[in-house]
Amino acid sequence: MHTVYHVSSVDAYRTAEAKVRNLLDDETLELDGVAVVVDRPAVIDAAAGELQETTDALVEMGATVKLCSNAAQGAEAGEDDFGEGVAFVSSGVGELTRLQDSGWAYIRL
Repeated sequence: MHTVYHVSSVDAYRTAEAKVRNLLDDETLELDGVAVVVDRPAVIDAAAGELQETTDALVEMGATVKLCSNAAQGAEAGEDDFGEGVAFVSSGVGELTRLQDSGWAYIRL
């Protein structure tokens, strides 16, 4: 099973770590992958700045953080501000569509 979290606000990104941790800790599920898709410039900036610890924790837990390249055009943070486990995708909505088409469960935070 695969799960993708859709995050469009800084407040939602703040809760992502706990939500992903709760999912991974649920022993009744067999998870093969977890992703967090971000589609707003302010959230991209927070993920690289004030909420960098959240980004690091998500990656450390095994989640992939996927940032919308379109939203990144309006953000101050860029690819150089992120390490491994963070990927820029062509578009957030496109990535969500691809993942759901591949069978990923969708959760909006």
